[in-house]
Amino acid sequence: MRSSNLSLLALFSAALITTALPTELTNFLLVTTNQSTPTSNSSSLRAVSATSLFDPFYQATLYLRLTGPGYGSLPNFTLSSGTLHTTASGPHGIGIFEYNSTIVVNGTQLGFVAAEQPAGNLALDGGYLLTVGGQKEGWAICPGDLEQEVLFWNKTEAGCEKTYLHAVKGAPY
Repeated sequence: MRSSNLSLLALFSAALITTALPTELTNFLLVTTNQSTPTSNSSSLRAVSATSLFDPFYQATLYLRLTGPGYGSLPNFTLSSGTLHTTASGPHGIGIFEYNSTIVVNGTQLGFVAAEQPAGNLALDGGYLLTVGGQKEGWAICPGDLEQEVLFWNKTEAGCEKTYLHAVKGAPY
């Protein structure tokens, strides 16, 4: 009797954790954290930061940067064919476009362009942890243009800090 109660408790706990995670790959936010395990409340992730799109010089490629409390809005993402999709304003705030992630390669920033992209190399491990080519570890927060902290893949230079990228339903703060 006791082992069946423990089994039910474990099943119930797993159900609680997974209901808070994005089960359909639509309308999720991306946050950084030094924690690889999921949580039902993004605010309880260790060293959590929200992310937003960033265009430092009105260029065609947008990047993902860390955003602290007080943001106006955060981008919602979907994932299909290994590519992240989101909508955002164009350069100088003119027009709304669908932006798609470019193929992620070592030493480069996670970039988004307002054009069709070939099948990418991104996936969500366990429905929440953004991977590149199946690898969970490799994301780094590094200094970027205009003193912003941006996301790179497999960049190990001084000033870069290892992180994980989680897909979450709600903003962390």
